Amino acid sequence: MKRNCLKKVSVTLLAIALFSSCSIKQVNYPKRTVSVHGSGSVTLEADNATIALSVVTRAMEVSAASKENAEKMSAVQSAVISKGVDKDGVTTENFSVYRENSYVNGKSVPGDYIVTNQIKIVVRDMDKVSEVIDTALAAGANQFSNIQYGVTNTELAVKQARTLAVQQAFENATLIAGTSGARLGKVLEISEQQNSNFPRAVMMKSANMAMDADEEAAPTPISGGKTTVTVNINATYELN
Repeated sequence: MKRNCLKKVSVTLLAIALFSSCSIKQVNYPKRTVSVHGSGSVTLEADNATIALSVVTRAMEVSAASKENAEKMSAVQSAVISKGVDKDGVTTENFSVYRENSYVNGKSVPGDYIVTNQIKIVVRDMDKVSEVIDTALAAGANQFSNIQYGVTNTELAVKQARTLAVQQAFENATLIAGTSGARLGKVLEISEQQNSNFPRAVMMKSANMAMDADEEAAPTPISGGKTTVTVNINATYELN
């Protein structure tokens, strides 16, 4: 009897062991997705230009340098406004006063006071950019910094660039899904980055005011005037 009982117990344990080794484990795989990038760009003609230039004066007395600077800057502002620039479009960007010092035999020797008044001039008629620059220089401006082109309203261009970017992302995702034997599902996540490239114009003539009569007769040639609005899209789609 004991032997039969032992045999039954052994068979039962073996059956349990075999059943355990053949058990099925269900694995929950993560949702299948595909991440893609899309980009869209739209180029616009600039409709305004911001000119940065200065009046720099120097004298041994700070009052003399300041007075001369104020007189010249007033002349510059009046001159550019007479060319159609809005009064509100002429603003002070920076104003500084400092004294140059030199060293002789190890000793500091005071030099001239230098007064710099920098202004920004917003020109909304692109055909007048060159004329405004020449007018400002002739009126007393003697230091030129740069020109920055701009577009007043980029809202439509951003929408167009965004549409192009989304379309490209969708096309990329559709291609990947189809090639891999899957079907493209709904978009799960999308993010956007925007940037606008406003190139600086190049002034082809020196900003120094030591110009002879021939130079004054020739208008300042300016190159540039377009900007590109770009929208980048990163999107994640579900795969079915």
